[in-house]
Amino acid sequence: MAKSILLAILCLLLLLVTACMPAPPGGLTITLIADGETRTITSEAQTVHDLLLQEGITLDDDDRVSPPENSFLTNNLTVRVVRVTVQTDTEERIIPYGRETVRDATLPAGQTRLLSAGVNGLQVDTYAITLEDGVEVERRLIQRVTVRQPQNELLLIGARQEVVAAPISGTIAYLAAHNAWVMRNTSGNRHRLTVTGDLDGRVFDLSADGSRLLYTRASTASETLNTLWLIDTVTANAEAVQLEVENVLWAAWAPDGQTIAYSTGNVREAAPGWEALNNLYTARPRASDGALLNRQQVLGPTAGGSYGWWGTVYSWAPGGQALAYARADEVGILRLSDRQTLTLLQFPPYRTYAAWAWTPTVAWSPDSTSLVTLAHGPAPTGELPEDSPVFDLYAVGIGEENRHITVTLTAELASEVGMWSNPSFSPQGDLIVFGRARVPYTSQTSPYDLFLMDCDGSDRRLLFPQDSSEPGLSYPALAWDPAGGRIAVVYLGDLYLVTLDGTARRITDDGSITAVRWVGMQSEGQ
Repeated sequence: MAKSILLAILCLLLLLVTACMPAPPGGLTITLIADGETRTITSEAQTVHDLLLQEGITLDDDDRVSPPENSFLTNNLTVRVVRVTVQTDTEERIIPYGRETVRDATLPAGQTRLLSAGVNGLQVDTYAITLEDGVEVERRLIQRVTVRQPQNELLLIGARQEVVAAPISGTIAYLAAHNAWVMRNTSGNRHRLTVTGDLDGRVFDLSADGSRLLYTRASTASETLNTLWLIDTVTANAEAVQLEVENVLWAAWAPDGQTIAYSTGNVREAAPGWEALNNLYTARPRASDGALLNRQQVLGPTAGGSYGWWGTVYSWAPGGQALAYARADEVGILRLSDRQTLTLLQFPPYRTYAAWAWTPTVAWSPDSTSLVTLAHGPAPTGELPEDSPVFDLYAVGIGEENRHITVTLTAELASEVGMWSNPSFSPQGDLIVFGRARVPYTSQTSPYDLFLMDCDGSDRRLLFPQDSSEPGLSYPALAWDPAGGRIAVVYLGDLYLVTLDGTARRITDDGSITAVRWVGMQSEGQ
């Protein structure tokens, strides 16, 4: 170890002595290679730096010299100057487009259609290029920018079934192109009920026996929102009758098929065009002249909670003794006999940032002991409660104790189903069908799939459409077969009969259906 250190010191001293020795007479012989030229020169310079100054050679920051500038010159030394430049260059690269195939239930099976041609994308790569004496020695990618995204070719593959008549029980009514249609016994046996083309869809409800349809028509008068009408669905070429009420925001038949309940509002110029009164009336409509007999005010005008200007919706209990109500921030029930109300669920209203408000749908079990509905859930990532994108499905059990309505159970059955989930019980009360948004956090515009589960939330399974590549439902508009076992679903503007194993059959060819109702057989003698 000591010998090695001593040897290193002796070498260093020798180098210093050599460097300090005077140059030989006439100077040192140096070979200088620079700027593409090789020269042999005699110089009395002490260092490489001095030599370069003597020869008028300047260095840029990137240039290299060997040996380094602070090196002492020795006789017959070769000094090399390497000119280093760094420049940028761009290259364009085509990103080839791909192909997407989509099963389309609006196109007949076996047919294909090019929906949109593919477009190649464009990518620009920027490189830093290092040149040494004009020769590229390194190319390094420093930026990659996609100037144009590729657009895949979209090819539609037909999956549309042929329309085949199917037997049906009871009566189906549906709304197509703002007109009402009805079918009985078989889906091939259908006829148009209205020809005015102005049904606004706000009210569209069949009586329990299917013999009468209640609906609203948009008004052309600036001071009127709409009018309420009644039509016989059994008599051929029946004349519709206008009822004695206007500006109806909600209306529906009572389970007895004779009484209706309705709520109204006032017309206003500002969006959405009305201001709800959040009132409630019951009456018996007379088909001969449209008179509303035994009209009773159940609820007078009220504020209606948050976003009360939008209005309250109701749902008759199957027994006819109560109605469930739903507002932007609350779900509850109202008993008609004593007008007792009970709040079932409360939640922050959903802030839409527009002239509309979200209200949940409410559906009763067949025995009137429970209902299913939606609630606006807590924000998942710290948003304000009103901005939460979460909507959960709940079941609420209803009972009575000491003549007071009570809640026997509140249970979340499914989370993050979307704001338009529209759950409902099967006619036997053992199953629940509901929509689930494919993109739950943007459920306002998301397509939906139909799911089925037991009434306690177990055994959840996909019902329709069973192929995830097919379009979803824009809104789960559906109606149960009163005999059970099937559901009529509005899909891509047509009606499909879907069995509980997911088998679907298209039964209309309208392309413009938006609502459907399905009730049991009309009573004898009708």
